Amino acid sequence: MTVNDIYARQIMMEEIGEGGQQKLGGSSVLVVGCGGLGSPVLYYLAAMGIGHIGLCDGDTVSASNLNRQVLYTMEDIGHPKAALAARRIQALNPRLRVTVYDCFLNAGLAGDIIPAYDIAVDCLDNFAARFMVNDACIASGRPFVHAGVSGFHGQLLTVTPGSGPCLRCLFPNGDKKAAAEPQGVLGSTPAVLGALQATEAVKYLLGLPLHNDGFLLYDGLRMSFEKIALTPAANCACQK
Repeated sequence: MTVNDIYARQIMMEEIGEGGQQKLGGSSVLVVGCGGLGSPVLYYLAAMGIGHIGLCDGDTVSASNLNRQVLYTMEDIGHPKAALAARRIQALNPRLRVTVYDCFLNAGLAGDIIPAYDIAVDCLDNFAARFMVNDACIASGRPFVHAGVSGFHGQLLTVTPGSGPCLRCLFPNGDKKAAAEPQGVLGSTPAVLGALQATEAVKYLLGLPLHNDGFLLYDGLRMSFEKIALTPAANCACQK
C-alpha cells in the first residue's frame, strides 16, 4: 500500500492533486482542545494527511463527554484526553507526527507553541482560552479557525491576521465574561462544526479561499446555514 492509495480520492480532486497532497504532508496544525470539536477536527486532519499535528488539552474523559467526543470510549473514562487522542489518530495514520501538550492552555504556552505551526484550530469552550489563542495568533501572524457550539447551533470564523476580523473585534469584552455554565449540546452538532473547521484548515494550507469575513451560523433544527458579514475593529491589533 502506498501513500497515493490512502489519499487517492483527494488526489483525484482538481484542487488538491499530488502536489497539494504533498503540501498537506509537509504542513503542521495545532488543535487546542480535544473534546467535542477537537475530536472530529483531529480525526479528519489525520485522515486527510496533515504531516504534523499538535494537540493541547489538560482534561480527562468523563461519561458526559461520550455523546459527542468520538475519539473516546467508556474504557477511557478518567484518562487524559490528549494522550488518548494522540494514540487514536496515530492508529489511523501511522505516518503522522504528533506533539502532545498534556495541559490546559495558558498565555505563555500559547505564545511559545503557536508560532511553530502553520495554523491553529480553536476547539475550546471558554472566552479566556480562546482569547489566548487569538492574541498569540495575531502576535505571530498565524491564522486560526474558531468555532463554538450549543444545542443544535454553531458558529464558525477563520481569523487571518491583517485581513478580516478577529475575536477581539467581535467580542471586545469577552475576556471579562465569567466562565459559562455547561450548556446542552446535541452530539452531532460539534461533529458538523469540527468537520468545517478541518476543511477550513486544509483550505488554508492549500491556498484556497477562506471564510474569514464573518460568522458562518449553523442551525441544526432548521437545517440551515447563514453567513453574517463582519468588519474588523478599526483599532484592533489584528489589522496592524
